[in-house]
Amino acid sequence: MPTSSERQLTLLRCVADETRFEILLTLRGGNLCVCDIVRALKMEQSLISHHLQSLRKCGLVTSAREGRKIKYKLAGPHIVELLEKVEEVSNKL
Repeated sequence: MPTSSERQLTLLRCVADETRFEILLTLRGGNLCVCDIVRALKMEQSLISHHLQSLRKCGLVTSAREGRKIKYKLAGPHIVELLEKVEEVSNKL
């Protein structure tokens, strides 16, 4: 069983990647499919899909099928709070 500090470091490593962080910020606007995220970030679909898989593994993002598309969203309001705290702290540095 990982310790508290190990879980925290895993979370920070997951969020510290620039592309994953940009995906999280983009998903603050609501549920999006991969094609919407690709369009917003102007990156390759395969790269976005790879990072979404990592974010799901970390528990930061969830997905649900809607017809033929899979929509992604932040795992909960606590992720929005995390992003807001990151912004708040970075503005104070």
